[in-house]
Amino acid sequence: THSSISSEISCVSMVQRQALAVVPGGRKPRPWEVNNYIVASYHKAGVTLSEHLALKILNILGAPMEVLGHVEYPCYSLRKDGLSQVCYNLDAPFRLYTDSFNASLKSAEQRKSGNKKVLVAGLVRDPLEMVASAYCYHHDGQEFGNWLFPVQDIMQMGPEEGTEVTAKALLPLAEWMTSVFEDPDDDTLRLDFEDLTKSSARFDSGVQRLLNHFFGTGTDLISKQERFLIAEKAKVYDANRNPETTSVYINSTFPSVEHSSDPVCKKAAHSALHKSLNPALFARYQDLQRRLGYAATPS
Repeated sequence: THSSISSEISCVSMVQRQALAVVPGGRKPRPWEVNNYIVASYHKAGVTLSEHLALKILNILGAPMEVLGHVEYPCYSLRKDGLSQVCYNLDAPFRLYTDSFNASLKSAEQRKSGNKKVLVAGLVRDPLEMVASAYCYHHDGQEFGNWLFPVQDIMQMGPEEGTEVTAKALLPLAEWMTSVFEDPDDDTLRLDFEDLTKSSARFDSGVQRLLNHFFGTGTDLISKQERFLIAEKAKVYDANRNPETTSVYINSTFPSVEHSSDPVCKKAAHSALHKSLNPALFARYQDLQRRLGYAATPS
């Protein structure tokens, strides 16, 4: 079974309550004045879903632009596909970490946060499922400008060669994901991609767990109305309710990117992983599966 998340936050901690009292002006503090927040996501483990949920939360809470920051690896300032700078506000109190957050960074964030808690949340997925999905995604030509994966080459590769190249490129990301979420502490919430996408009921439950983790179950940090609005507005990102949510608008040159992968291709990719992936590399992924609580794929 997956490593269990420590008991859900049932109320705002004493440290938080002490912080609430020192906000000037007698007004109710905003969550980012009390805590620092990190949403970690990894390629083909719900990056788009994670970022949509985080942005929806901040939008409904009325967060000013300077509250949000983004860190992505590699942290290039201009991507080949024409997207604008992807890393910004690196010291913001609410940050999205894409393909970049690991246990060492988590420790560094905790050390520099002072009296503020660092609350981390992220989606986790079976690492070999990530490989199969990533191969099919890039084989279809998606994210042509991605610098982590040789998309132009993968487009020309069959499943055996393509999954090998993809598995090598994805391994550091899967290792970083595992380092953060294999044994999460009380300040780290692991949400499983497989669970959130299983049904609408599981999706709604996952959103509530996220809200409880970030803001407690009371009204010290967010109001009942804000909690209700976030939960309702988040439903548009549930693929079981809205299959179109797997497509996301990029810009006028690249109108949309399909973030789901072809199931027929994924079946072929899984077969190739079993048959031909380098044994040492396959063993690395099996170890990651075990550490995350997934059943290790048989050799």
